[in-house]
Amino acid sequence: MTSAALEFDAISVSFPARERSGASSYCAVDRATLGVGAGEFVSVVGPTGCGKSTLLNVAAGLLAPSAGTLRVFGQPLVGLNRQAGYMFQTDALLPWNNTIDNITLGLKFRGMPEAEAAELGRYWLNKVGLTHAADRYPHQLSGGMKKRVALAQTLIVDPKIVLMDEPFSGVDVAARRGCLAEQERR
Repeated sequence: MTSAALEFDAISVSFPARERSGASSYCAVDRATLGVGAGEFVSVVGPTGCGKSTLLNVAAGLLAPSAGTLRVFGQPLVGLNRQAGYMFQTDALLPWNNTIDNITLGLKFRGMPEAEAAELGRYWLNKVGLTHAADRYPHQLSGGMKKRVALAQTLIVDPKIVLMDEPFSGVDVAARRGCLAEQERR
């Protein structure tokens, strides 16, 4: 039997309350239990402020739960989830890097040789339909183009788990279809 890719076991997350509220903390997520199998596609939906992004931050290892356990392929997560790629809800591109450099940044951090990273970067630029924008900087890109750069940046490192927080907001319908098709091929 294989382990779940992600297993949230009674995960709770509390944050300190603001001074004026009178409470000492507030609960953003309360005893969430969820298993996500390898190869499974899961969407968490709910109103603004219900804890969706908080759960993704826990899954990425960016936020430790206040209670409960998160397992990644059967092992308790300690620190960053190195099995996961994370496409953030907000723009996380480096403004001093052009498109190709933003896309290949994760490969460079992993020690991949520059020429190999550039070749893979060009491949992913083509996959997300941005070959014409390789030398543009984030301020020169539309919101949808930035999302496609972030998608390529996430997928280029070939993560076993892909975490996406509102990945297609600001992306036009045609580009959204292309991005979804690429994700399904993975």
